[in-house]
Amino acid sequence: KAEQVFTPKKPIITYLLIGLNILVFLLMYILGSGSEDSKTVLDFGGLYFPYVKAGEYYRLITASFIHIGIFHLLFNMYALYIVGSQIESFYGRTKYLIIYLFSAIMGTMFSCLFVKDAISAGASGAIFGLFGSLLYFGYHYRLYLGSALRSSIIPLLIFNLILGFILPGIDISAHIGGLIGGTIISMALGVKYKSTKSEIINGTIITSIFTIFIMYLLFK
Repeated sequence: KAEQVFTPKKPIITYLLIGLNILVFLLMYILGSGSEDSKTVLDFGGLYFPYVKAGEYYRLITASFIHIGIFHLLFNMYALYIVGSQIESFYGRTKYLIIYLFSAIMGTMFSCLFVKDAISAGASGAIFGLFGSLLYFGYHYRLYLGSALRSSIIPLLIFNLILGFILPGIDISAHIGGLIGGTIISMALGVKYKSTKSEIINGTIITSIFTIFIMYLLFK
């Protein structure tokens, strides 16, 4: 069973997500005034809470496919390739896509909740959700990943969270929201050969309650 879970699979969904992010980035220059132009960012679906509250809910997901500047894109796509490939292999393509999209939405909702008057964009919330999912998976398979969790994954996660607090222009609320989202949706989806039925039910309940609570805070 462990061999089946840990045998590397081709990360098709990860490649498609990276390709979509790059395509959107290029289109912002072809059809707009570039990725660092505020109007272009908004026209392509960037996150701006007053617009979301006015009914443009699609921005909660489209913002995660928009990047501001080439370094923003390159850093996030590199992280997506490294972590996303692992999650896609461990969870399977369908669960992986659900984890990615849910984490992205939870990240943008947290951003709306705590940063109400700024334009934001990027896949960071979704990527932090993949980190949360990897932590949850690693806990269940700690016999195989325990040392990697302690020496690499957890320190890297903590380092990136600290950077979010220190460096200006980083939306740390989206990172935290994505991290929480990725963890709880992974509980609801379950880890192959490890999660019990009760754990999956509890994860589904926690995910539902938490999502409804955040939506209530946003749109009350």
